Amino acid sequence: MRKAYLTALGAALAVTAVIGLMPHSGIGPGKGRGEVAVFHPSEMKRLTSSNLVDAIVGLQLTGRVGKVQWTQAVLTVEMRADDEKQTDRWYRDMEKLIRLSFTQMENVNRLLIRYVDSKSDGQLLFAADVRRNDNWLGENFNELSDADPLHDELWRKRLRIAYTSLLEERLGPIDTYSTAPLPAS
Repeated sequence: MRKAYLTALGAALAVTAVIGLMPHSGIGPGKGRGEVAVFHPSEMKRLTSSNLVDAIVGLQLTGRVGKVQWTQAVLTVEMRADDEKQTDRWYRDMEKLIRLSFTQMENVNRLLIRYVDSKSDGQLLFAADVRRNDNWLGENFNELSDADPLHDELWRKRLRIAYTSLLEERLGPIDTYSTAPLPAS
């Protein structure tokens, strides 16, 4: 009886090994086809109402998105600011939204970003207004990753940032500086 169990076990192991090696042997119904994709991801070039959610989710923003609106080539994104001291995170998310709007999508002409305070019934902290025809998008876009848009006067002008007194209550006074070269005398 013991010999019968060992024989059955050996046969089961042999069959398992043969079945396991079949996909790699080149025989069978999948011969010559290689891997077959179940989903065919397509690169988005145009923002539409049907791919808006996919585009925003694909950015993997670190902040919470409040609401998004797409109307006549204008993308409006409202971000919820949970933490007062997360300005670096806000800037990274802004950069991702700008990159999506003007380097990946060809039909976004204007991007409006609003940061609202989630603790005070959605009161506005600051807003940015970026347009496709802004000169700096072509010339200085890569500098955006190192920018401090709330404090750097040059970037605040480029992004058309307006902030409220509520932001200053949360962060303290917004001291400004300029990275623009001084005029020659």
